[in-house]
Amino acid sequence: MEIKKITVTDKLRKDIIERRKQESLSSYDLSEKSGHSKYWLSNIESGKTKKINKADLVSIYMILLNTDDSEDAINEIEQILNQQIGSERKEWYELIELSDEFKDMYDEDETMEALDEYWNDKIYERISNSIFGMNVDQKQAALTAVQNFYYSMYLNPELTLVLMNIPIYGVNKSNSEEYYAAVNDLLSVAAKYNDLAVKNHSMDTIQSWREYDKYYEEQDKNNIHIALSNFQKCIQKLLDAIETETPDMHSILDDFIQNVTFKIEQGQPNVLKHYLKSFLHIYTGENFSTHIHDCVSWFLGFQNKYDLPFIYDIVSEKDLDKIYAYLNSYGEIKRPLP
Repeated sequence: MEIKKITVTDKLRKDIIERRKQESLSSYDLSEKSGHSKYWLSNIESGKTKKINKADLVSIYMILLNTDDSEDAINEIEQILNQQIGSERKEWYELIELSDEFKDMYDEDETMEALDEYWNDKIYERISNSIFGMNVDQKQAALTAVQNFYYSMYLNPELTLVLMNIPIYGVNKSNSEEYYAAVNDLLSVAAKYNDLAVKNHSMDTIQSWREYDKYYEEQDKNNIHIALSNFQKCIQKLLDAIETETPDMHSILDDFIQNVTFKIEQGQPNVLKHYLKSFLHIYTGENFSTHIHDCVSWFLGFQNKYDLPFIYDIVSEKDLDKIYAYLNSYGEIKRPLP
């Protein structure tokens, strides 16, 4: 449903004031240019007016931006408010104002490392330490909150991230009136979405999805075990091949990619975007060696998750070192002539 009335936030008020001054306009001038009495904008800028009609706000920004296109104004307002006000649907990530810490971070590995650091080194520890010092009643409530967070992330991860974007840290805990007003605001929102959870039978959906998850987890585990078995066979092929004068390295590489790399991807989707990115650029023996090493590291790192045997019990380190040394000096891997 399209928004008609918009809450005037401090950020919005300050932006209007700053832009107006840059355009050398008085509040009276801007009020009259937008078709209102000369005191109308003063009430908005002072915070006296709490809500404004969408059409009026768009009119203000069309003047401030010197544009005849209302969509230009709407896009600018949406970036300030971090919410959709126009008819064009925006995705959640388009409306979140990016942190200075991350807005120039474009490498996927770098973003995942930052995520791991926040979750493992900061968020998990902070949650655990906060709950540890609570009494039993508080811990029960805290566990319920954590459970609801898990269910929400499980069923609606994007909306859960939008929820996490609320800067609760802005509440002054020493101001009891402000603090308990925030508690009531947040719990009133929780009550609204609890009604939706009941209406939409969300817990039944979660239970159903979990049953499917168990099945697919077994399928994934089976694919990973097949990948490890194929890895062992491919390594033996490589050991046999390097004893010959003209090994068909292209065929061996193709066999490895098809039966090891892609089988791991089948068991753990998106692994090729992160842990095994080296498969994208295999043109030389050295590239192939790097990819084999990455696969070994992956099997080691996910040994417990998929109940795998120790990789060096399957393939000896001595054999792997022999292969690495050979491939690192092999040169270009050429496709055989027809």
